[in-house]
Amino acid sequence: MLQILIGIYFIYTIYKVFLSLLQIGFVKQNLNKPAVILAQDDYQKAGLLALANEKLSVISSIYQMILLIIWSAWGAGYLQSIIAPNGIIWQNTLLVVVFLVISALLNLPFDIYEKFIKDKKFGFSNLTPKLFILDTLKTLGLTVIFGGLVVYLILLCFAWLGEFWWIWAFGLSFGIILLVNLIYPTIIAPLFNKVSPLSDEELKEAINSLLQKCGFKSSGVFVIDASKRDKRLNAYFGGLGGTKRVVLFDTLIAKLSQSEIIAVLGHELGHFKHKDLIKNIAFMFVILFVLFGVFGNIPNSVYEALGLDSSGGSFFLVLFLYSPIISAIFEPLMSAFSRSHEFGADEFGASSGGAKNMISALKKLGEENKAFPISHPVYSFVYHSHPSLYERAKKLENL
Repeated sequence: MLQILIGIYFIYTIYKVFLSLLQIGFVKQNLNKPAVILAQDDYQKAGLLALANEKLSVISSIYQMILLIIWSAWGAGYLQSIIAPNGIIWQNTLLVVVFLVISALLNLPFDIYEKFIKDKKFGFSNLTPKLFILDTLKTLGLTVIFGGLVVYLILLCFAWLGEFWWIWAFGLSFGIILLVNLIYPTIIAPLFNKVSPLSDEELKEAINSLLQKCGFKSSGVFVIDASKRDKRLNAYFGGLGGTKRVVLFDTLIAKLSQSEIIAVLGHELGHFKHKDLIKNIAFMFVILFVLFGVFGNIPNSVYEALGLDSSGGSFFLVLFLYSPIISAIFEPLMSAFSRSHEFGADEFGASSGGAKNMISALKKLGEENKAFPISHPVYSFVYHSHPSLYERAKKLENL
């Protein structure tokens, strides 16, 4: 059984590496052709970044495969034997939290390389070692405190609710995800960034006018100091219900004109008008249900092959180790589902701020974020939640 599990993960790894190699070959081939959408210099930089990302992805996939073999053949069983030998709830909670912390630490070299070598090489990162350490400690703290609480509650379901405990655990997990989305902009985001009301009155008035026109009730328009970490541009609508707010990166305000910002926010409001958020929540509901259904009914032979007993803590270890395989099955469908929303949102953004402003904003986002404007069709089909910059610009030009 252990060989079968590792074999399945090996196939999954080969699949991911193959997709990355497809994209690497495609980008290399197209780098020698005239630039598309972006200026030639920006096009070249975006292509080199895409190559660096995919090469890192290949190394990361192989590294994760090695970790999976170590955890499956020895590590998971050993960790359980020293932390949760009696299988009681608090021991299993500690087991899962320790596993998550160890996993985060094992992935730390990739985070350090990405932020301090790759991103600095391509002119993104403003991150200092002090801020990186603080971010890491905060993230680990949230994992230990809130992650531990969630694990404990799900383990109570496992212990008390019989054969169909996983259905209750799924419902609890889904509710917690909605709660996190509700509190993220007001409680979690300020732990990492300074969040302040937008001070540009003219821009604020234009944004509020757009919100009123679309019937979007917001608790305010805010700016976060994203530039202290990197130079990428972004904006989003955060929260649910009464906590909804517009959040602009300070980098976005610095690089885009007011008309372009309105077009970008119009795109985001297009998702609101088309109820894409509700559709995404429904899709997430289905995927989470499948994950709990599959891993909540794993046969004891799987646990035995991994050197684990069939406790609630073991459920989490197997879920975290092998859920990427299930996620990979859904990924192309998730990507297609998301892409189908983007053109409609782009059209709404164009109607709100003008097609020319929408195209101009997309090009600036591509330039500043160094997004390669085209992609291998198979790679895009599997991974891309958004159509390529080239596809989006051409669609808008035809409006």
